Amino acid sequence: MSIQMSLVFATLIGQMVVLLLLVLPLPHPIRAKIVDITWVLQKSQNFKVGVAFSIILLVLQFLDCVNRLKRISGYSDPFFVSSNDHRNPTQQLTYDQLATKFYSQRNLYLSGAVLYLMLAIGIVITIVRKLVKKESEYRSLLAGKKTKYESEDGEVEKYKQLISLKEQDIQAFKKQLRGLQTAYDTLSPEEQKSSKKSD
Repeated sequence: MSIQMSLVFATLIGQMVVLLLLVLPLPHPIRAKIVDITWVLQKSQNFKVGVAFSIILLVLQFLDCVNRLKRISGYSDPFFVSSNDHRNPTQQLTYDQLATKFYSQRNLYLSGAVLYLMLAIGIVITIVRKLVKKESEYRSLLAGKKTKYESEDGEVEKYKQLISLKEQDIQAFKKQLRGLQTAYDTLSPEEQKSSKKSD
């Protein structure tokens, strides 16, 4: 395998490891660290340039493999031609062309798999980011509820005290009203009308 294809194969293995790491059910703090790392890498200009350059090279290699396979596709494979069928012997593949076909197919599969995994990793990272964000919101909501209830307990006590004070004020107003009513009734000649009104 050439150095170029060795690099492509190493990239493919690295992508598989990254994808496996992203889909593993890791604890929330570890996932949050992974998301932070991906966020830093996504903001890095050098990383963006490197990924774009890699994608362009892989797409060119993919298209080159497709073109090579198209050129060879018109020839028949000597291993599948029957021994009696020698109608067009010039159109059979030589062993060098068979090797070229094999290498082109291998390179096509490797570069296609790397391009596909790049797309898959991007989508999975987006999903993991949303998952970490929702889990962080959920955890903060749970922590916030506890403090909210604790603060509400203090507020409930404060409002209970206010209600008891208002009830005392209401009882004092009722006593004042009864006292004023009896004083009015003693001064007024129509004693019965006033008492009927108060009833």
